[in-house]
Amino acid sequence: MRTYYEMHEKRGTDAAVDIGILSTFNGTAVHDHWKPYYTFEDCTHAECNAHNLRYLKEISESFNHEWAKNMAGLLIELKNQVEELATTGLTSMEASLIESWMTRYHRIIEEGIQEDDEKSPKIFSKKTGKPQRSKALNLLLKLQKYDIETLAFMFDFEVPFNNNLAERDLRMQKLRQKISGCFRGSKGAKVFCRIRSYISTARKNGQNVMVALGNAFQGNPFIPGT
Repeated sequence: MRTYYEMHEKRGTDAAVDIGILSTFNGTAVHDHWKPYYTFEDCTHAECNAHNLRYLKEISESFNHEWAKNMAGLLIELKNQVEELATTGLTSMEASLIESWMTRYHRIIEEGIQEDDEKSPKIFSKKTGKPQRSKALNLLLKLQKYDIETLAFMFDFEVPFNNNLAERDLRMQKLRQKISGCFRGSKGAKVFCRIRSYISTARKNGQNVMVALGNAFQGNPFIPGT
């Protein structure tokens, strides 16, 4: 397992292309539905269900939509079954089970669209005069369109349920910005990214960080897979 941090003056597709990882990646990218990720078509995509559960909780608590509770329950139930099957050595789910889960998933979405129509207030755009989609409907349509990506962990047990590992990896960078402020120049930021990439990679692979840093200073850095 590896961590790679990079600094770039931009944030979207241009930055990802310049960094050069996603543009050549052909595995499965688990992410939070940020649209620039979907511009990379050589890899498959999976939606982070930690984010989805958070959105579903908001819809349930703020608008009292029953479908949101049902969808959250389905995702947790499915996650538990995948983990149980994985303990038996399986790496994927049989076709009949997949079909059953997909049927339940889409039934909840259909019921949710009906519930949203009944409960959500009708708000019309001042510019076009057309009805605006509610927050609940936007989430429903996203779950409907990205069904394979949302349930990717069911098709391949190697795909994680969420991208929490990546979120944790970013936490140190966010703390660095909040506590210490921004870097005065790009050189310091680049050095920081290199050091943090090395420390995070060493830690993920069970290495003692201080030993790994000492070895790096002596010209013998820890490199995964060697």
